[in-house]
Amino acid sequence: MAYCAPYRRKVMNRSRVRKVTVAGAASVMLLAGCAGGGGGGQAANPGAAAAGTCQGAAVKIAKASPSFVYLPFYVAEGAGYFEQEGLVPESVEVHTGSGIVAAAVSGSVDVALVTAGEVFVASHEGAPVQSFAQVTKLGTNVVIKKDILDKLGITQDSSDAERLGALKGLRVGVTGSGSGSDQVVRYLAAAGGLNPDNDMEVIATGSSASSVSGFTSDRFDAIAISSPQSDIAIQQGEGAYLYNLANGDYKPLANNLYITAMASERTIAQKADVLECFTTALARAQRDIHENPDAAAKIAQPLMGDIDPTIYAPAFESNIPSWPSTPVIDENAAKAALEFQNDVMGSDLSEDVLNDAIDTDIATTATTP
Repeated sequence: MAYCAPYRRKVMNRSRVRKVTVAGAASVMLLAGCAGGGGGGQAANPGAAAAGTCQGAAVKIAKASPSFVYLPFYVAEGAGYFEQEGLVPESVEVHTGSGIVAAAVSGSVDVALVTAGEVFVASHEGAPVQSFAQVTKLGTNVVIKKDILDKLGITQDSSDAERLGALKGLRVGVTGSGSGSDQVVRYLAAAGGLNPDNDMEVIATGSSASSVSGFTSDRFDAIAISSPQSDIAIQQGEGAYLYNLANGDYKPLANNLYITAMASERTIAQKADVLECFTTALARAQRDIHENPDAAAKIAQPLMGDIDPTIYAPAFESNIPSWPSTPVIDENAAKAALEFQNDVMGSDLSEDVLNDAIDTDIATTATTP
Protein backbone atom coordinates (compact mmCIF):
# COMPACT_ATOMS: atom_id res chain seq x y z
CA MET A 1 0.00 0.00 0.00
CA ALA A 2 1.31 3.45 -0.89
CA TYR A 3 1.20 6.37 1.53
CA CYS A 4 1.68 10.13 1.36
CA ALA A 5 4.16 9.99 4.22
CA PRO A 6 6.40 7.29 5.70
CA TYR A 7 4.49 4.72 7.72
CA ARG A 8 5.12 5.28 11.40
CA ARG A 9 3.06 4.98 14.56
CA LYS A 10 2.58 8.03 16.69
CA VAL A 11 0.72 7.38 19.93
CA MET A 12 -1.02 10.48 21.21
CA ASN A 13 -2.52 11.15 24.61
CA ARG A 14 -5.12 13.52 23.29
CA SER A 15 -6.71 14.48 20.00
CA ARG A 16 -4.93 16.78 17.60
CA VAL A 17 -8.17 17.28 15.69
CA ARG A 18 -10.11 20.43 16.58
CA LYS A 19 -13.66 19.63 17.65
CA VAL A 20 -16.88 21.57 18.00
CA THR A 21 -20.32 20.31 18.97
CA VAL A 22 -23.41 21.63 17.22
CA ALA A 23 -27.09 20.84 17.26
CA GLY A 24 -27.63 20.36 13.54
CA ALA A 25 -26.69 21.10 9.97
CA ALA A 26 -27.64 24.78 10.14
CA SER A 27 -25.13 25.36 12.93
CA VAL A 28 -22.50 23.44 10.98
CA MET A 29 -23.01 25.81 8.05
CA LEU A 30 -22.55 28.83 10.28
CA LEU A 31 -19.37 27.41 11.75
CA ALA A 32 -18.04 26.44 8.37
CA GLY A 33 -18.79 29.83 6.89
CA CYS A 34 -19.46 28.37 3.47
CA ALA A 35 -22.31 26.96 1.45
CA GLY A 36 -20.52 25.84 -1.69
CA GLY A 37 -20.26 22.06 -1.75
CA GLY A 38 -16.62 21.30 -1.17
CA GLY A 39 -15.55 24.28 -3.22
CA GLY A 40 -11.99 25.41 -3.64
CA GLY A 41 -10.56 21.97 -4.33
CA GLN A 42 -8.70 20.89 -7.42
CA ALA A 43 -10.00 18.50 -10.04
CA ALA A 44 -9.89 14.81 -9.26
CA ASN A 45 -6.38 13.40 -9.34
CA PRO A 46 -6.28 9.58 -9.05
CA GLY A 47 -3.40 8.38 -6.93
CA ALA A 48 -3.19 11.65 -5.02
CA ALA A 49 -2.53 9.93 -1.71
CA ALA A 50 0.38 8.00 -3.18
CA ALA A 51 1.74 11.09 -4.90
CA GLY A 52 1.78 13.10 -1.69
CA THR A 53 -0.37 15.95 -3.01
CA CYS A 54 -2.38 16.40 0.22
CA GLN A 55 0.16 18.50 2.09
CA GLY A 56 -1.67 21.19 4.04
CA ALA A 57 -5.14 20.29 2.71
CA ALA A 58 -7.95 20.89 5.19
CA VAL A 59 -10.61 18.22 5.69
CA LYS A 60 -13.69 18.67 7.87
CA ILE A 61 -15.44 15.54 9.15
CA ALA A 62 -18.94 15.31 10.63
CA LYS A 63 -20.03 12.52 12.95
CA ALA A 64 -22.16 11.93 16.02
CA SER A 65 -20.90 11.57 19.61
CA PRO A 66 -18.13 9.06 20.50
CA SER A 67 -19.01 5.41 19.94
CA PHE A 68 -17.29 2.23 18.86
CA VAL A 69 -19.06 2.55 15.50
CA TYR A 70 -16.48 5.25 14.68
CA LEU A 71 -13.48 3.52 16.21
CA PRO A 72 -11.39 3.12 13.01
CA PHE A 73 -11.66 6.91 12.65
CA TYR A 74 -10.47 7.39 16.24
CA VAL A 75 -7.47 5.12 15.65
CA ALA A 76 -6.51 7.14 12.58
CA GLU A 77 -7.04 10.36 14.53
CA GLY A 78 -5.14 9.28 17.62
CA ALA A 79 -2.22 7.85 15.64
CA GLY A 80 -1.84 11.06 13.67
CA TYR A 81 -2.41 9.29 10.35
CA PHE A 82 -4.43 12.15 8.86
CA GLU A 83 -1.58 14.57 9.50
CA GLN A 84 0.94 12.05 8.20
CA GLU A 85 -1.04 11.97 4.95
CA GLY A 86 -0.67 15.75 4.76
CA LEU A 87 -4.18 16.62 5.92
CA VAL A 88 -5.29 19.25 8.42
CA PRO A 89 -8.36 17.58 9.98
CA GLU A 90 -11.22 19.06 11.96
CA SER A 91 -14.15 17.05 13.30
CA VAL A 92 -17.62 18.40 13.98
CA GLU A 93 -20.26 16.63 16.08
CA VAL A 94 -23.78 16.66 14.65
CA HIS A 95 -26.48 14.89 16.60
CA THR A 96 -28.71 13.46 13.86
CA GLY A 97 -28.02 11.36 10.80
CA SER A 98 -30.10 13.69 8.62
CA GLY A 99 -28.11 16.65 9.94
CA ILE A 100 -24.84 14.93 9.06
CA VAL A 101 -26.07 14.24 5.53
CA ALA A 102 -27.27 17.84 5.16
CA ALA A 103 -23.87 19.15 6.25
CA ALA A 104 -22.18 17.14 3.50
CA VAL A 105 -24.70 18.19 0.86
CA SER A 106 -24.28 21.87 1.75
CA GLY A 107 -20.49 21.62 1.60
CA SER A 108 -20.15 22.59 5.27
CA VAL A 109 -18.12 19.41 5.75
CA ASP A 110 -16.05 17.35 3.37
CA VAL A 111 -16.64 13.92 4.91
CA ALA A 112 -19.68 12.63 6.78
CA LEU A 113 -19.54 9.47 8.89
CA VAL A 114 -23.11 8.24 8.62
CA THR A 115 -25.14 5.07 8.21
CA ALA A 116 -25.40 3.44 4.81
CA GLY A 117 -29.19 3.56 5.14
CA GLU A 118 -29.14 7.35 5.47
CA VAL A 119 -27.04 7.58 2.30
CA PHE A 120 -29.28 5.19 0.36
CA VAL A 121 -32.42 7.13 1.23
CA ALA A 122 -30.81 10.51 0.56
CA SER A 123 -29.49 9.35 -2.80
CA HIS A 124 -32.87 7.86 -3.73
CA GLU A 125 -34.51 11.19 -2.92
CA GLY A 126 -32.12 13.03 -5.22
CA ALA A 127 -29.39 14.23 -2.89
CA PRO A 128 -26.00 14.25 -4.69
CA VAL A 129 -24.14 12.10 -2.15
CA GLN A 130 -22.08 8.91 -2.26
CA SER A 131 -20.45 6.63 0.30
CA PHE A 132 -16.80 6.12 -0.63
CA ALA A 133 -15.47 4.01 2.27
CA GLN A 134 -16.78 1.53 4.82
CA VAL A 135 -16.06 2.22 8.49
CA THR A 136 -18.13 -0.25 10.50
CA LYS A 137 -20.55 -3.13 10.08
CA LEU A 138 -23.78 -3.13 12.07
CA GLY A 139 -22.83 -3.12 15.75
CA THR A 140 -25.91 -1.98 17.66
CA ASN A 141 -26.40 -4.39 20.57
CA VAL A 142 -29.50 -5.33 22.54
CA VAL A 143 -29.08 -5.40 26.32
CA ILE A 144 -31.79 -6.84 28.56
CA LYS A 145 -32.22 -7.22 32.31
CA LYS A 146 -30.57 -10.44 33.40
CA ASP A 147 -33.44 -11.36 35.73
CA ILE A 148 -35.82 -11.34 32.75
CA LEU A 149 -33.63 -13.82 30.90
CA ASP A 150 -33.31 -15.96 34.03
CA LYS A 151 -37.08 -15.97 34.55
CA LEU A 152 -37.63 -17.08 30.94
CA GLY A 153 -34.79 -19.60 31.09
CA ILE A 154 -33.05 -18.00 28.13
CA THR A 155 -29.31 -18.45 27.60
CA GLN A 156 -26.90 -17.85 24.74
CA ASP A 157 -27.69 -21.41 23.65
CA SER A 158 -31.41 -20.67 23.27
CA SER A 159 -32.90 -20.50 19.79
CA ASP A 160 -33.39 -17.19 18.02
CA ALA A 161 -37.15 -17.65 18.33
CA GLU A 162 -36.84 -17.95 22.11
CA ARG A 163 -34.46 -15.02 22.43
CA LEU A 164 -36.49 -12.73 20.19
CA GLY A 165 -39.66 -13.69 22.01
CA ALA A 166 -38.16 -12.28 25.21
CA LEU A 167 -38.82 -8.77 23.86
CA LYS A 168 -42.58 -9.19 24.17
CA GLY A 169 -44.13 -6.83 26.70
CA LEU A 170 -40.88 -5.02 27.49
CA ARG A 171 -40.07 -1.32 27.73
CA VAL A 172 -37.26 -0.93 25.20
CA GLY A 173 -35.13 2.21 25.04
CA VAL A 174 -33.78 3.46 21.71
CA THR A 175 -31.87 6.69 21.12
CA GLY A 176 -34.50 8.15 18.81
CA SER A 177 -37.42 7.39 16.55
CA GLY A 178 -36.04 6.13 13.24
CA SER A 179 -32.51 5.90 14.65
CA GLY A 180 -30.25 2.93 14.03
CA SER A 181 -31.14 1.50 17.44
CA ASP A 182 -34.86 1.91 16.71
CA GLN A 183 -34.44 0.15 13.39
CA VAL A 184 -32.60 -2.77 14.99
CA VAL A 185 -35.34 -3.25 17.60
CA ARG A 186 -38.06 -3.15 14.97
CA TYR A 187 -36.19 -5.57 12.73
CA LEU A 188 -35.62 -8.06 15.54
CA ALA A 189 -39.20 -7.75 16.77
CA ALA A 190 -40.55 -8.51 13.30
CA ALA A 191 -38.12 -11.42 12.94
CA GLY A 192 -39.57 -12.82 16.17
CA GLY A 193 -43.14 -12.45 14.97
CA LEU A 194 -43.82 -9.41 17.17
CA ASN A 195 -45.35 -6.05 16.33
CA PRO A 196 -43.03 -3.40 17.81
CA ASP A 197 -45.91 -0.92 18.12
CA ASN A 198 -48.27 -3.29 19.93
CA ASP A 199 -46.25 -6.06 21.56
CA MET A 200 -43.72 -3.84 23.35
CA GLU A 201 -43.19 -0.23 24.29
CA VAL A 202 -40.40 1.35 22.24
CA ILE A 203 -39.25 4.55 23.95
CA ALA A 204 -37.04 7.25 22.40
CA THR A 205 -34.50 8.36 25.00
CA GLY A 206 -32.80 11.19 23.12
CA SER A 207 -29.23 10.02 23.64
CA SER A 208 -27.00 7.07 24.41
CA ALA A 209 -26.36 8.41 27.90
CA SER A 210 -30.10 8.61 28.57
CA SER A 211 -30.57 5.05 27.35
CA VAL A 212 -27.92 3.80 29.77
CA SER A 213 -29.21 5.82 32.72
CA GLY A 214 -32.76 4.69 32.01
CA PHE A 215 -31.66 1.07 31.98
CA THR A 216 -29.61 1.32 35.17
CA SER A 217 -32.51 3.06 36.96
CA ASP A 218 -34.96 0.35 35.81
CA ARG A 219 -37.05 2.67 33.62
CA PHE A 220 -36.29 0.35 30.70
CA ASP A 221 -36.25 -3.44 30.60
CA ALA A 222 -33.99 -3.46 27.55
CA ILE A 223 -32.07 -1.01 25.39
CA ALA A 224 -30.52 -1.09 21.93
CA ILE A 225 -27.16 0.64 21.88
CA SER A 226 -23.61 0.17 20.61
CA SER A 227 -20.45 -0.47 22.60
CA PRO A 228 -19.04 0.67 24.93
CA GLN A 229 -22.36 2.02 26.22
CA SER A 230 -23.93 -1.44 26.00
CA ASP A 231 -21.10 -2.85 28.11
CA ILE A 232 -21.50 -0.06 30.67
CA ALA A 233 -25.23 -0.80 30.89
CA ILE A 234 -24.53 -4.48 31.51
CA GLN A 235 -22.09 -3.73 34.32
CA GLN A 236 -24.09 -0.97 36.01
CA GLY A 237 -27.64 -2.14 35.32
CA GLU A 238 -27.49 -5.89 36.00
CA GLY A 239 -27.96 -6.63 32.34
CA ALA A 240 -26.88 -9.18 29.78
CA TYR A 241 -26.70 -9.33 26.02
CA LEU A 242 -29.82 -10.55 24.29
CA TYR A 243 -27.79 -10.07 21.11
CA ASN A 244 -24.27 -8.78 20.61
CA LEU A 245 -24.57 -7.77 16.98
CA ALA A 246 -21.03 -6.39 16.93
CA ASN A 247 -19.54 -9.87 17.07
CA GLY A 248 -22.04 -11.42 14.66
CA ASP A 249 -24.28 -12.95 17.32
CA TYR A 250 -27.39 -12.67 15.11
CA LYS A 251 -26.39 -14.31 11.84
CA PRO A 252 -28.88 -12.57 9.49
CA LEU A 253 -27.26 -9.23 10.41
CA ALA A 254 -23.66 -10.43 10.71
CA ASN A 255 -22.41 -8.82 7.48
CA ASN A 256 -24.44 -5.63 7.27
CA LEU A 257 -22.76 -2.39 6.19
CA TYR A 258 -23.43 0.31 8.77
CA ILE A 259 -21.23 3.41 9.12
CA THR A 260 -19.71 4.74 5.91
CA ALA A 261 -17.60 7.74 4.95
CA MET A 262 -19.75 9.82 2.62
CA ALA A 263 -19.25 13.01 0.61
CA SER A 264 -21.21 15.12 -1.82
CA GLU A 265 -20.64 14.39 -5.49
CA ARG A 266 -19.22 17.89 -5.85
CA THR A 267 -16.65 17.23 -3.13
CA ILE A 268 -15.78 13.90 -4.75
CA ALA A 269 -15.22 15.65 -8.07
CA GLN A 270 -13.24 18.58 -6.67
CA LYS A 271 -11.39 16.99 -3.75
CA ALA A 272 -10.81 13.39 -4.75
CA ASP A 273 -7.16 13.76 -3.73
CA VAL A 274 -8.16 14.83 -0.21
CA LEU A 275 -10.66 11.98 0.10
CA GLU A 276 -8.03 9.50 -1.07
CA CYS A 277 -5.62 10.73 1.61
CA PHE A 278 -8.40 10.49 4.20
CA THR A 279 -9.14 6.94 3.07
CA THR A 280 -5.48 5.95 3.14
CA ALA A 281 -5.31 7.08 6.78
CA LEU A 282 -8.49 5.12 7.53
CA ALA A 283 -7.05 2.02 5.85
CA ARG A 284 -3.93 2.24 8.00
CA ALA A 285 -6.11 2.36 11.11
CA GLN A 286 -8.17 -0.62 9.95
CA ARG A 287 -4.99 -2.59 9.37
CA ASP A 288 -3.78 -1.71 12.87
CA ILE A 289 -7.03 -2.91 14.43
CA HIS A 290 -6.65 -6.36 12.91
CA GLU A 291 -2.87 -6.74 12.96
CA ASN A 292 -2.04 -4.99 16.24
CA PRO A 293 -5.31 -4.68 18.18
CA ASP A 294 -3.75 -3.98 21.58
CA ALA A 295 -1.90 -0.93 20.26
CA ALA A 296 -4.96 0.24 18.32
CA ALA A 297 -7.10 -0.03 21.45
CA LYS A 298 -4.66 2.10 23.45
CA ILE A 299 -4.53 4.75 20.72
CA ALA A 300 -8.31 5.10 20.51
CA GLN A 301 -9.15 4.90 24.22
CA PRO A 302 -8.43 8.57 25.13
CA LEU A 303 -10.83 9.68 22.39
CA MET A 304 -13.68 7.52 23.68
CA GLY A 305 -14.20 9.45 26.91
CA ASP A 306 -13.82 8.31 30.50
CA ILE A 307 -14.42 4.56 30.29
CA ASP A 308 -13.46 2.01 32.92
CA PRO A 309 -10.50 0.05 31.46
CA THR A 310 -12.06 -3.19 32.70
CA ILE A 311 -15.03 -2.43 30.42
CA TYR A 312 -13.11 -0.93 27.51
CA ALA A 313 -10.63 -3.76 26.88
CA PRO A 314 -13.10 -6.67 26.54
CA ALA A 315 -15.57 -4.45 24.68
CA PHE A 316 -12.88 -3.55 22.14
CA GLU A 317 -11.99 -7.21 21.61
CA SER A 318 -15.66 -8.16 21.22
CA ASN A 319 -16.20 -5.48 18.58
CA ILE A 320 -13.25 -6.34 16.33
CA PRO A 321 -15.46 -8.39 13.94
CA SER A 322 -17.57 -5.28 13.29
CA TRP A 323 -14.60 -3.27 11.97
CA PRO A 324 -13.75 -4.07 8.33
CA SER A 325 -10.13 -4.73 7.43
CA THR A 326 -10.36 -2.53 4.33
CA PRO A 327 -12.19 0.70 3.45
CA VAL A 328 -13.33 -0.67 0.08
CA ILE A 329 -17.09 -1.13 0.42
CA ASP A 330 -18.12 -4.78 0.34
CA GLU A 331 -20.87 -5.36 -2.23
CA ASN A 332 -22.62 -8.08 -0.23
CA ALA A 333 -22.56 -5.97 2.95
CA ALA A 334 -24.05 -3.04 1.02
CA LYS A 335 -26.82 -5.25 -0.38
CA ALA A 336 -27.54 -6.54 3.13
CA ALA A 337 -27.80 -2.97 4.42
CA LEU A 338 -30.22 -2.09 1.62
CA GLU A 339 -32.37 -5.12 2.42
CA PHE A 340 -32.34 -4.16 6.11
CA GLN A 341 -33.41 -0.62 5.22
CA ASN A 342 -36.30 -1.90 3.10
CA ASP A 343 -37.44 -4.41 5.72
CA VAL A 344 -37.43 -1.97 8.62
CA MET A 345 -38.71 1.17 6.94
CA GLY A 346 -41.14 -0.53 4.57
CA SER A 347 -39.39 1.10 1.64
CA ASP A 348 -38.87 -0.42 -1.78
CA LEU A 349 -35.44 0.77 -2.82
CA SER A 350 -34.03 -1.27 -5.68
CA GLU A 351 -30.41 -2.34 -5.97
CA ASP A 352 -30.04 0.39 -8.59
CA VAL A 353 -29.63 2.83 -5.70
CA LEU A 354 -26.33 1.13 -4.86
CA ASN A 355 -24.90 2.24 -8.20
CA ASP A 356 -25.83 5.84 -7.42
CA ALA A 357 -24.99 5.87 -3.70
CA ILE A 358 -21.64 4.04 -3.63
CA ASP A 359 -18.24 5.01 -5.05
CA THR A 360 -15.51 2.38 -4.73
CA ASP A 361 -12.92 4.13 -6.90
CA ILE A 362 -11.55 6.35 -4.13
CA ALA A 363 -10.95 3.51 -1.64
CA THR A 364 -9.60 1.22 -4.35
CA THR A 365 -7.12 3.87 -5.48
CA ALA A 366 -6.15 4.72 -1.91
CA THR A 367 -5.37 1.08 -1.08
CA THR A 368 -3.66 0.08 -4.33
CA PRO A 369 0.14 -0.25 -3.99
